[in-house]
Amino acid sequence: MAAILERPRLMRGAILTLSLIAAACSLVRPTETPVDKQEHAARLARDGKHAEAARAYADLAVQLPADRDNYELLSAEQWVAAGNIPAAKQALAQVSPEARTKLAVPRALVAAEIAYAENDPTRAIRELDQIPVPTAPEQAQNYYWIRGRSAFLTGHPVEGTRALVERERSITEPAALNANREELLSRVRTAAERGAPMKAPPKTDPIVVGWLELGPVAVEIERNPVRAAAALDNWKRQYPQHPANASVLSVAQTQIAVATEYPNQIALLLPLSGRSEAFGVSVRDGFIAAYLQQNSASRPRLKVYDVAAESVGSAYNRAISDGAGFVVGPLTKEDVAAVAPLSSGRTPVLALNFLGDTVSAPKNFFQFALLPEDEARMVARRVVADGRLAGVTIVPGGELGNRVNAAFADELKTLGGTVLDSQRYEPSQPDFSDIIKQVLQIKAVKGEPSTHRTDATFVFIVGTPGAARLIMPQLKFHFAGDVPVYATSASFEPNPGANSDIEGMVFPDMPWMISYDPVTAQIRDSVRTAWPGRTARHDELYAFGFDAYRLVPGLRSTAPAAASEIAGVTGKLHLDQQNRIRRDLDWAQIKNGVPNVL
Repeated sequence: MAAILERPRLMRGAILTLSLIAAACSLVRPTETPVDKQEHAARLARDGKHAEAARAYADLAVQLPADRDNYELLSAEQWVAAGNIPAAKQALAQVSPEARTKLAVPRALVAAEIAYAENDPTRAIRELDQIPVPTAPEQAQNYYWIRGRSAFLTGHPVEGTRALVERERSITEPAALNANREELLSRVRTAAERGAPMKAPPKTDPIVVGWLELGPVAVEIERNPVRAAAALDNWKRQYPQHPANASVLSVAQTQIAVATEYPNQIALLLPLSGRSEAFGVSVRDGFIAAYLQQNSASRPRLKVYDVAAESVGSAYNRAISDGAGFVVGPLTKEDVAAVAPLSSGRTPVLALNFLGDTVSAPKNFFQFALLPEDEARMVARRVVADGRLAGVTIVPGGELGNRVNAAFADELKTLGGTVLDSQRYEPSQPDFSDIIKQVLQIKAVKGEPSTHRTDATFVFIVGTPGAARLIMPQLKFHFAGDVPVYATSASFEPNPGANSDIEGMVFPDMPWMISYDPVTAQIRDSVRTAWPGRTARHDELYAFGFDAYRLVPGLRSTAPAAASEIAGVTGKLHLDQQNRIRRDLDWAQIKNGVPNVL
């Protein structure tokens, strides 16, 4: 699974030449500045001490006013590398208007870097449009780096790919070349996941076309590797001389090999009768859907055991006696707790729920669950990332509401935020006016619009889609519609006709529910077509079962912590130190009744 790549530090120092000694390569006349100070600043930059380098260049700007613009630009560039964008903007503001013509290229590159760092790719491209492509190799690399990434962020993968391909003309180091190609693969994969237009116009460079057509294949490698080998082989036949073949695709082929190495026999332990039948059947069907994606000749044997028809201990022991090389399940917390002491560690187990926090898992005992508390913690991290440190919560009464609210409040407090007030409601409650008035301190003055507390920067709601569709319109009715609303995935259902009432709601959810990428859509649609009556109620459990099957190869490998990192249909999955599978979800906001992935 490809990691998210950082921008090579070489490029962060490429806007201006750091060695100010050689007059032919310098932007500053070396005779006007003490050589030792120039060397000191340049050395700090090369050593990665970017904040110190920025201060050193700022000092030179003061000491040598004739070359002030040069040094302020170098200072701004180093502040960007240090991640201090306010300081970078302040340094850039010190540059004189004349620099737009006298130092057009370095000034535009710094300004574009700042714009990109502020998540404004349109402004970054606009800055680059003011200058020609630089002739200096390092500046050209930086130019195409910013332009390429900005084009991808604005939804133009063809232009982004073309820029990053062009960037390779200025790269000589093999490591930097490979990093550029890894970046390209990551970008085209993300573009394909988001459903961006990937078709290149006629007469486009075949290298660019090859990268664009590799995007959907890369999605297949991540989302559904059992089908990816054929797609990758087909791509390689079309582009045998493509540069990706000699670099990034070797990693992809290893991914496919690891992700498709199953044991000879798998046992699936689920409640397929009794009070938990509906949940067990949904997980089973999703598991089998993933199983059937695999070529029949390479599939493992699969034996399914109903733990509601016999004790879970008996079913587990029978599965081991029957020759299971891996056990998936059981599903309920009680059954997971009962199986854990029976596990000897010889046969790996993927339990489909978590043990209690105080219970240590045996060796080779892994746990996977869809916990609303985990989502609540994700929401807390999101509101803080969005700069909202104080807000209110509206949650259902009862144990579940208390658990989710406590998880949210605890995570928010850890991150420096606070819950100003929290109100409970009954699940069958149709009118939330009193709760909204209280939690947001609504004050009504006759003849004037109502007002609400000004210290609340968000509302976090927990509940079903029906509850969310009642709460949000009533927030607007009480003139509190300007307060951003966050929720968990429980408040969303894929029904465009019903979601106009939750317009603007921000929430995390699994790709299965909100992704538009063709691989996830194909899997989801095939399952919904096969079981249309059942998926309507437990859609997320089908995805849960699907990913449970996909996790098996990685967890039985010699290094499960690394091999089990997958881009699943329930989220980005990874193994923590307690042998629990953790999920990173996609973020979406309802716009015009449909989720827009953020």
